[in-house]
Amino acid sequence: MNSVLRYGLLGLLAFLLSLLGLAPATLITEQLAERWPSFSVQAVEGAAIDGSARGVSWRGVQIDRLQWNWRPLALLTGWLEFRLQIDDPETGLSGNTAIDASRRIRFQELVGQTLLTELIGLAGQSKLPLQGIVAFNLPDFRLTPNRQPLSASGTVHVKELRLTLRQPLTLGDFTAQMNAADPEGIQGFIKDDHGPLMLEGAFSLLPDGRYRFNGQAAVRDADNRALRQAMNLLGPPDNNGRWTLSFSGVLSR
Repeated sequence: MNSVLRYGLLGLLAFLLSLLGLAPATLITEQLAERWPSFSVQAVEGAAIDGSARGVSWRGVQIDRLQWNWRPLALLTGWLEFRLQIDDPETGLSGNTAIDASRRIRFQELVGQTLLTELIGLAGQSKLPLQGIVAFNLPDFRLTPNRQPLSASGTVHVKELRLTLRQPLTLGDFTAQMNAADPEGIQGFIKDDHGPLMLEGAFSLLPDGRYRFNGQAAVRDADNRALRQAMNLLGPPDNNGRWTLSFSGVLSR
């Protein structure tokens, strides 16, 4: 009887998977549009388990082409997982994304780069007077059901960072190393890559959106008067020409 039940369940699973294979790719994009009102696409091709979309738009960010491929073996661990590939002149990304029964979201082997302004928009944060390029290599990155960061490990490089106030200022390149905190959350360290702004510090981010950064900054070239004047908005530096930085708050949802 157990053998009959086992083979019957396997047969039912095979039948359901075959139906999923016949389902059009619009099944995926329609579900995304239902959950994310600002999500839209111009054209969809392929099947639900192996498809692509062109002219993708979400939260004001435009993407030329998005491809996905279902990874069925992840079901054995309780995750519905797809391999993603984004092709766009300004945004390139590849990696695995998955969701479980509790609606937690997991990214693995996530590699790519995008504009800082677009990343801020996708995160749903307010516009900041900053421009640059963000390159990332994240072996593991997880979000809560409310799409708040839960844990992360990997490296993020911010290149050609510029402050766009009344007078644009070049700040340089920076590297952040992130690790999963205990018991949950993200902690890391950021350091400059020998650009105009010297910066180093530690940061943390909790699943409820609370963040904290503590560090120090300085102007590398004493003759860079424009950058020094901008830094003076934070107050006067100490006797070593450094500014102590301490920021905390809550990310908007």
